[in-house]
Amino acid sequence: MTEEYPVHWLEEIVEKILERNETPITLATGKTPSGYIHLGILREIIICDSLRRIFKSKGYKVRFFLFLDSFDAAKRFPPYIDKSFQEKHLGKPFSFIPCPFKDCNCKSWAYHFGNDLTSSFRNFGIKTQIIWTHELYNTKEMQEKIKMALENTAKIKKIIGKYILPTLDDVKKQYFTEMQKTWMPVMVICENCDKIQHRTKDGTIIPNRVTEYIKDEQQVSYKCNACGTTGKISIYSGRLKLNWRVDWPAKWSLYNTTCEPAGKDHSVKGGAYDTGLELCKEVYEYIGPVKVPYEWLRLGDRDMKTSKGIVFTPKKYLEIAKPEVFRTLILRTNPIKHIAFRIEELPQYYDYYEKMEDTYFSQTKESGDYPENLKYIYPLTQIDEIPRKKTVQISFKSLTFLTQIQNILSIEKLYQKAKNATQYEDFENFITIEQFEELINQTSKWINEVKDIIESEKNEKIKKEILRKVNIFTIPEKVDGKILNDLNNTQKKGIFLLREYLNENELIDPESLQNKIFTIAKEKLKIPPRKLFGAIYQVILGKNYGPRLGSFLTLLDKSWLINRFNI
Repeated sequence: MTEEYPVHWLEEIVEKILERNETPITLATGKTPSGYIHLGILREIIICDSLRRIFKSKGYKVRFFLFLDSFDAAKRFPPYIDKSFQEKHLGKPFSFIPCPFKDCNCKSWAYHFGNDLTSSFRNFGIKTQIIWTHELYNTKEMQEKIKMALENTAKIKKIIGKYILPTLDDVKKQYFTEMQKTWMPVMVICENCDKIQHRTKDGTIIPNRVTEYIKDEQQVSYKCNACGTTGKISIYSGRLKLNWRVDWPAKWSLYNTTCEPAGKDHSVKGGAYDTGLELCKEVYEYIGPVKVPYEWLRLGDRDMKTSKGIVFTPKKYLEIAKPEVFRTLILRTNPIKHIAFRIEELPQYYDYYEKMEDTYFSQTKESGDYPENLKYIYPLTQIDEIPRKKTVQISFKSLTFLTQIQNILSIEKLYQKAKNATQYEDFENFITIEQFEELINQTSKWINEVKDIIESEKNEKIKKEILRKVNIFTIPEKVDGKILNDLNNTQKKGIFLLREYLNENELIDPESLQNKIFTIAKEKLKIPPRKLFGAIYQVILGKNYGPRLGSFLTLLDKSWLINRFNI
């Protein structure tokens, strides 16, 4: 960083990490694969991946782990899962549950949904080491952390109570205090039914907690609340799991985690993160990580929830947009501010990205219009290597237009239009026609998503606002006869004059065409320009409005336009 540009919020985290003088620097995030994992998880993952890049560029040894908590129990299932499957496997760790899809060869539920997430990482430029917790709990190192927890049960209860009790009312305090008398920080996966917890008819979840730690035998006794089995089992059996509040600090101490972001629910003062930090120091004798709280990333106005099936996945995002644009959305926003990801606002996200790219490759000093340091963010948004010069790009606005005129132009003509719009002579060396076709398909999927949003929106005001932001249109195959009958002679004359202008001029730029339409209306026809503009839109689109006319008409095929205007 230099004094020429303001410090980005990432640099504040970097400074806190460097103050610890640790090597290697270890970054971590975690997620339970309880179903299809939504896009929101990428907020903490991209923060960590960006920190990884920064430290690597500075010459530090850095590690980045993603813990997929496959050893967590299924408390509920998403609604897209068959009811009989749910009843059979509720309460088991996700690694013990088979893949719910018959034609899939996944080893387990955990692998199916965990791999669905991680398969998108290459596209987002994310480099992380995956740790499956069901494998971790089978290691001697993690089993020693279980042993330490069992031997420090009294201390753990005291610390947890210190943080939880102040948040409870009198009735809940009494219940909590009573429960703590027999509470142990470890749970057991039943050897008979493979469940680690039981959900009662009223929805109460009762874990299979250890009932006694037999230190001399290195065993614990337990009772399964699902099937009633009782027994003793070795602490090294691989069937024991720490309570989630203890699991977190145990992993921190095991990997010497330097920094781990966490959602706002865990990061509130006195919450699970603060509890974990004290447990980490007092039980596992490690300082714990630098805390980075972050707000939710929402899908529009809705919170996404993996276990409830309210999701928009990273793979779904990649179907409609560039990953660099999403990385930009994360990095431009301070973690303490929530992000409302709106599919219909993708053009604005692209505008910001394109502005940032222009700024990065510009030799002029940034004007200060943007509070974020665009030149700082840009390298962290790139998927592969940072380009040495600005690459040829088709603007998202152009792609949106071109995608919606596929019914009147061949892919070859659309490709030529895209080339003309970029004004690069060697366009083909940067974007092949095959790559262009992929971009058109991607944009088509985005447009269809927006159409679905508009169709499902009941509030007419919101509908109009979306349509104002997004140029959604369809070009009818033929001009409706009623439209032709409704046009007056003056409007028809204006269209005739515009047709003549197109016939007589070989190369026409958008601004010249826009001005020509104004001139025909005001000087030749003596009518308000909006009357002529409306008539042209009606003939092309069948409605009184549309994209900015000059730019729109130049994107259409000239011979097609001349034919269309032959009324």
